[in-house]
Amino acid sequence: MEVALKLAYESARRSGRSKKPKFLSLDRAYHGDTVGAVSLGHIDLFHKAYGGLLFKSDTAMSPYCYRCPFNRAKPQRADAREYRRCKWECIGQVEQRFAARKKRGDPYAAMIVEPLIQGAAGMIPQPVGWLRRVAEIARGHGARLIADEVMTGFGRTGTPSTINDQPATSLFACHHEGVQPDFLCLAKGLTGGYLPMAATLTTQEVFDAFLGEYEDFKTFFHGHSYTANQVGAAAALASLEILQSSASLRARHQIEQTLRKELETLWQSPSVGDIRQVGLIAGVELVKNWRTRQLFDLGERAGIRVCEAMARRGVLTRPVGDVIVLMPPYCTTRVQVRRMVEVLGESLLEVFGKFPRVRNRASGPRTPA
Repeated sequence: MEVALKLAYESARRSGRSKKPKFLSLDRAYHGDTVGAVSLGHIDLFHKAYGGLLFKSDTAMSPYCYRCPFNRAKPQRADAREYRRCKWECIGQVEQRFAARKKRGDPYAAMIVEPLIQGAAGMIPQPVGWLRRVAEIARGHGARLIADEVMTGFGRTGTPSTINDQPATSLFACHHEGVQPDFLCLAKGLTGGYLPMAATLTTQEVFDAFLGEYEDFKTFFHGHSYTANQVGAAAALASLEILQSSASLRARHQIEQTLRKELETLWQSPSVGDIRQVGLIAGVELVKNWRTRQLFDLGERAGIRVCEAMARRGVLTRPVGDVIVLMPPYCTTRVQVRRMVEVLGESLLEVFGKFPRVRNRASGPRTPA
């Protein structure tokens, strides 16, 4: 992320687009713990203490359908994206941010997003079409798009069936909506977790902005002691070979489908307000009352207590606030996926008590108004 920020900042200056480039990220954003990445973050718990070290960045509304103030739909027993009633106000607010910057004569150098789903924000998934439309707005205003795919990359969000009407085998979340970012920030899945390694991909246009004669000093002055680590690179190549194999693709698809089916069983718990899944990422939001979306008080430690109960049953995960996260490793079997969700259900019973019969079950996805 630091590499992407520096490249976007300096290429904007060198092109004459802006003397003091500015950045736009989403409400509740989290993009890492280094100073530049923290400057793009908007979660006070993580970032407020370091305010004196940071540069200012602007925020745009996060498309949090379950708790969106513009969503007129009453809660149902389904993913909030399926029954929302809105007029894409979240898109309108992004457009307003860009328009305001343009009016001031100080346009954004780049917009930064986690494509398809925001992780540390509480596993907040974006409704279909949001990413594509936001990318079009950014490009329309001459800004670059930085995609933080540290969590979402390398098949974690599933594999799109087509890209631009062509068969797809892409490993990246952006490509689900046919979006090609100017910067693609990668890590984690790159080596399967065996060694720490990250990569920042960019375009030829950005690359060329840092080419010149020796005396021009146009070099991108950035580096780390362990850059181009040979062992890390070998692990990454091996991981990519496995990820791109047909066997791995089938296994991930099976895990995703099994997870989707098993999560349906959790709607019977009145303490489950929203279940949101993107590929092999799931977030189960816990509430006091699903009919009102009422939050638990912080002192009740609802998410922590559920995860502790899960740990006693042999399933290790963590909450993001009161959102229980399930992100099964790619080596997980279907039996293990079923057990993970089963344990979550058992833990909800232990912490919150008996499930009453829930009759207000959504009949299926609806087209939002």
